[in-house]
Amino acid sequence: MKRNHKLAALFLAACMAGNPVVFAQETTEPANPVEKPEAKAQSAFSVNSYSLVNEQGEPVETLKKGEKFTLVVTASDPAVSTQKALEQEEIDKINQSIHSLNIERLTDDFSGGQTMQAILLSKEQEPLKVKIVFKDVVWKGKGDEFRFQIGYSALQIGYTTPSIAIKECDEQPAQPDQPDTPDQPADTPVDTPTWDGGYAGGGDAGGGDDGYSSKVVKSAAPNLIVKKYSYGKDPIYSGKEFGLSLEFYNTSKTLATENIVVALETGEGLSIANSSNTFYFESLGAGQSKTIDLTMKALAIEKSTSAVVDVNFRYDYVEDGERVNQTMAEKISIPVYLKDRFVINEPVLPEMASVGSECVVSFNYVNKGKSSLSNVEVKVEGDVPALQKVQNVGNIESGNSGSIDVILIPDKPGQQKATIVISYENANEDLVEEKFPVELNVGEMAPVIPDGGMEMPVEEPSSPWGWVVGVVALAGAVVAVVLLRKRHKKKKQAGNVEELDFDDDKDDGQ
Repeated sequence: MKRNHKLAALFLAACMAGNPVVFAQETTEPANPVEKPEAKAQSAFSVNSYSLVNEQGEPVETLKKGEKFTLVVTASDPAVSTQKALEQEEIDKINQSIHSLNIERLTDDFSGGQTMQAILLSKEQEPLKVKIVFKDVVWKGKGDEFRFQIGYSALQIGYTTPSIAIKECDEQPAQPDQPDTPDQPADTPVDTPTWDGGYAGGGDAGGGDDGYSSKVVKSAAPNLIVKKYSYGKDPIYSGKEFGLSLEFYNTSKTLATENIVVALETGEGLSIANSSNTFYFESLGAGQSKTIDLTMKALAIEKSTSAVVDVNFRYDYVEDGERVNQTMAEKISIPVYLKDRFVINEPVLPEMASVGSECVVSFNYVNKGKSSLSNVEVKVEGDVPALQKVQNVGNIESGNSGSIDVILIPDKPGQQKATIVISYENANEDLVEEKFPVELNVGEMAPVIPDGGMEMPVEEPSSPWGWVVGVVALAGAVVAVVLLRKRHKKKKQAGNVEELDFDDDKDDGQ
């Protein structure tokens, strides 16, 4: 039977003019109404800028339907600092990938973009700022809205759902108006009505074509990402074994993953000790995590480096009765350091020290490490004066040896103490200091020697007559003593005391 639009309109008007039909509905109020939970605080993420890049890495000025591109978005949250928002090991990874943010694609005018990367742009105390790279995005050909949600895994803050109008989309012919549809959650099927040229109104009582067809949008594919990893608090030195704990996470809120294979590929400077590099897990539920614990070894290296480990995921998930294979790949970095082996012997002290005199304290050294030492410096601490309180030695290459001399000038006698500090920067750019206490037994000040040297006393040249006079005088003294002794003997024999007579001839009777 041919449809009559006018008759249908009259029938509809008659129905509207009649009394409304009310269906009885029993309603009951709960005895104790349940209070609604308070809404969580909302994050303040906002998009600052975006850019499009094609598969050749060139900027995209005009976007065509079905054309694949990479979307680079810069976003920031002025309400949260970098230190508060991220894991401790990520706060200093400026211009490197981070994993402490949860980012998921939402239903919009584009497909793809589930493979994404977040790169940190802000410092520790600054408001969080990141660059988000969405790969393999394809425009559907209608509209220009790109949507995603972003939030913090470590904070109890509601997610933000930024929306970007991609102005590079090529204009399309206008489409007929479509009925409004209520907003739907990101990961729930959405019935999107599409106009197929039909029209509404008047139909057979048994139902008929209403002019719309329903299309079900599939949920976002689950991604497996490295949520966090840890290798302990101590530095990793070349040749040392250490434990690595790796936690990975299923980003989907609705879909579980199955048949999971995780393969680790170590780069230069690392190896896996006592274990295979492949791990298998039967399943991982939506929003759940699993942890891999293994022992690693840092290999011998020529210089300090940041060793890279490639983490490759291969897994399945089932949607609408169809099994889908998926792969993901991530990189983590582990710093490996060289242990410095700079040997400094005990100081060699001078045998004697005196006030005002220079004395040398020597240090013999050898660099046994494989890397050079930078900015070697010697500093004298204490009250003992020095020729140079601070002296710069410079760099000491691997295998070099030598001596460092410190010149002290004591200014008072007795036991004098000082501390000599030798500092340097190793290959890890760490400042290392070694302190050596020194004690000197300082004597009194030595006599001052004139510039010309010490003058020896010079004897005056004597005349030959002086020697003669001296010999005669000595001979006369001897003769006098002999005569006196003879005289004394004779008087003793005669028994009388007379005046001494020095005339020998008279005494002999001549």
